[in-house]
Amino acid sequence: MPHLRFRGLSREAVKQISKPLVDTLSPLIGSPLDHFTLEFIPAEFMAKGQVVSGYPIVEVLWLERALEVQDKVAAEITSTLRAWVGAERDICVIFTKLEGRQYYENGSHFG
Repeated sequence: MPHLRFRGLSREAVKQISKPLVDTLSPLIGSPLDHFTLEFIPAEFMAKGQVVSGYPIVEVLWLERALEVQDKVAAEITSTLRAWVGAERDICVIFTKLEGRQYYENGSHFG
């Protein structure tokens, strides 16, 4: 835990950023490196009846941290992706707070 889901990026981009991003996020979040899950989700974006190019969307599912930590994580994700998508594209980072009692690993919850 935490889980990061990537859309609007290539599989290769997610693969290439996975190690340096987790290496940077681990001490910020206070989670060991092997507790991170990164998921590549292929996506197509539509607007006005047409397929359009989307922009990167990163969902972070985690047990809640302080807003200061969340801000730093969002900034680091954005900075890391910037090298792949350029300065002109938007990058969206969405945080979903999981309650410990709703998150189970091997049949046991964290609450």
